Amino acid sequence: MSGGLQVNREDMTYSDAIERVMLNNGFIAPLKLLYKEIWEYKDRSRIKGITPDKTIQERVQRDPRFTRIGLGVYALKDKLDQLEKQKIPKTEAEKIKSRHGEIQGMLLEIGNSKKEVKETYTNDKKVVFENKTLGNLATLSSVPMFTYEKIVKKSATFADVIWFQGENDRLFPSHIFEVENSTDFRDAFLKFLEMQYFQTQFLCVSPLDRRSKFETEKDRTAFRPIRDRIRFLSYEEVENDYNVSMSRTYI
Repeated sequence: MSGGLQVNREDMTYSDAIERVMLNNGFIAPLKLLYKEIWEYKDRSRIKGITPDKTIQERVQRDPRFTRIGLGVYALKDKLDQLEKQKIPKTEAEKIKSRHGEIQGMLLEIGNSKKEVKETYTNDKKVVFENKTLGNLATLSSVPMFTYEKIVKKSATFADVIWFQGENDRLFPSHIFEVENSTDFRDAFLKFLEMQYFQTQFLCVSPLDRRSKFETEKDRTAFRPIRDRIRFLSYEEVENDYNVSMSRTYI
């Protein structure tokens, strides 16, 4: 995330400001983060156009300093060799962990590409997805205090991925995703129980062959209050959504 370095905003061009955001965010940035943090390096009151987001999109596509590396994610071209490298998994445990990170990365990029999603968050900031650190894909480094501190710190903070909707200091979780490779789903359901009084969509993301296990655990009496609100989302569905979005989106 950008560190708010003191600069002369009057002299900063769009491209220079974009570069500064990327330099402070591990050499990459999703468009949603650029839209938000570019104003730490430019004076918004001096902008005459009414569509600065379009200008940002135009700069990242046309300025040779930048290159696309994901769904609405751009990087500094001369820093590509310095990006975190995704290790090739060798053991079964490493393969499961890598797969978990891939799905989280896709969910973050999909969320960032949606206009109605204002911010994204993940607890697993150091995980790497296609040479992009998840913490640099998320637009929030911490969960905003949208309710009681206990709920935020004990449940929401440890979520795999959260999409937020709202405005500025009135952000609320619209979607909470728990990626479950091999566990029994109960820990995810317990997190969801803490959030049952919010209009939040609860999604367990898992391999398709684990759906029967999901249904069995969901029917336990303890989870009756949220039984009808928990949705199963397969890895295949997430991948398909991501790939379709990548093929249709040119920014």
